[in-house]
Amino acid sequence: MYTKKFKFTKTNLYDYDKFGDDDGYDKFEDDDGYGKFGDDDVYTVEEFIECCKNGSFIDDDGWGYPVKDMKADRGVLIYPSIIHLIPEDATHIVWFNK
Repeated sequence: MYTKKFKFTKTNLYDYDKFGDDDGYDKFEDDDGYGKFGDDDVYTVEEFIECCKNGSFIDDDGWGYPVKDMKADRGVLIYPSIIHLIPEDATHIVWFNK
């Protein structure tokens, strides 16, 4: 059940291009990698899946909750190894690094 409200102004704050990808492309050229103070670390489902598939997030890094309508379902834990279990109605994932 989606009940816990989260706050964010933009998604995908993890810029993996800044960590050794030598393709010469930084998709957040004007971004320091951080959102506004107090924002949660939130990704669209598509962004989160991409971060998991490219190895940016692994199970040892932390866990997430599915989000819909700016509310998270804290009864469903999401790990990178089980992205196939993300609920179909989820629009975002709020991520918690260890």
